This record gives sequence, C-alpha cells and structure tokens, in this order.
Amino acid sequence: MQHRSFAKSVNASSQSKSQSNIGGSPSSSTLTPRSEELARIFNTSLVSSQAKAKRDFSSELFALTDSSAFKAILNAVQQLARVQGISEKQASEQVIQTFRRIDEIWGEYMFHEGLDRLKSTQPQKK
Repeated sequence: MQHRSFAKSVNASSQSKSQSNIGGSPSSSTLTPRSEELARIFNTSLVSSQAKAKRDFSSELFALTDSSAFKAILNAVQQLARVQGISEKQASEQVIQTFRRIDEIWGEYMFHEGLDRLKSTQPQKK
C-alpha cells in the first residue's frame, strides 16, 4: 500500500509542477490532458515495477546469517573487541555504524555524481 500512496504523491507532484509551470516558458512545460494521463500511467508503472513479491524474511535472514560473508563479519567483530578491549556488543555497533556511514557517503556521492552528469547533459539556457 505504501507504493500506492507514493504513486499518488508523485502524480500530484507532477500535476502541480505542470500546472504551476516551474522553470520554463508556458509552452515548454504545460502538458496536454493526454500527456498528463500518460505521465500518471508512467509514474505509476515506475513505482509499481519496484514493488517486489512477498518475501520470506525468515529464509533470507537464515541464508544470510549462515553465509561465509556473515561469519567473516562476526570474526571481525570478535577481533575488534579483542584488540580494542571492548565488548562484542560495542564492537558490533562500531562495525555496523562504520558500514552504514560508508554506505551513506557512497550513496550520497553517487547521487550527486548522477545529478552532475544530468546537469552537464542538459542544454544550457540562454
């Protein structure tokens, strides 16, 4: 259901942008009723294509925690706890926080890199 409410907000956003004509001349960004309908269909399809079938979380978690990669993470946590003289819980939290921060920074970097590429491919306005 979350995807449907997001699709509605995307549609409402695209409608309000087309109606308020942000950043363009009246003829360049005003959509015809047919184009607006097609935009709604496209946005709905885009969002719904990201929806996945119901997942078996239990099986996924079991497979992940049984993997060699997860066992390597646990070994790293034990080593960090031993080297730093901290509890395994503290070591686990540090490893997780570090990983999340690295992932967040890379995600932001990739997002901004994509924006820069998009901006560089758009024709310059005079």
